[in-house]
Amino acid sequence: MSNFRRNNLTHNLERVAIGLALLDVVLYFAVVRPMVNLAKEKFERSEVARLQVQNERERVNRLEWYKSALPGTEKDINDFLSNEVRSRRKSFSRSTRLVRGLAEHSGLELTGISYHLESLRDQPLDLMDLSMTVKGPFPSLLNFAHGLETTSSDFIVIREFIFDSAEGKDLSLRLSAELYLTP
Repeated sequence: MSNFRRNNLTHNLERVAIGLALLDVVLYFAVVRPMVNLAKEKFERSEVARLQVQNERERVNRLEWYKSALPGTEKDINDFLSNEVRSRRKSFSRSTRLVRGLAEHSGLELTGISYHLESLRDQPLDLMDLSMTVKGPFPSLLNFAHGLETTSSDFIVIREFIFDSAEGKDLSLRLSAELYLTP
């Protein structure tokens, strides 16, 4: 083969090689790279979807557990309301009725009352601390205190008995007592 043909063949092979290299670069940016990005996006979307499904399964499992525990919970709530709340409400109502009734019967003005119920488990009586202030004439205050000790079917222990002066001829009585109630 002659040098001319050999040079011509070498140039042609170089051109074909450069053309194939350019075609390879064009195909890489036009086909391969977008396909790789598309595959990454699909993988990420499938990962997100998988995590969402996993979270939803966990949520469904928790809800099924709550649903299975609900009948017992409802019974516990009803037991609490019937055993605890009603007895406390009755205790407060009974003591309020007693104090207000005695104050009205004695002709006194009840200016303040506070309660604190201490219910102890498995005890036959509940202890309610009462603090009250009443205003009126001295004989009415004595009738009120005497009535507080004698008219109730519950046991009352008076702990503090303080007289103060009030407006005009009236006195003010601050009285602290412990009321023992049957639950």
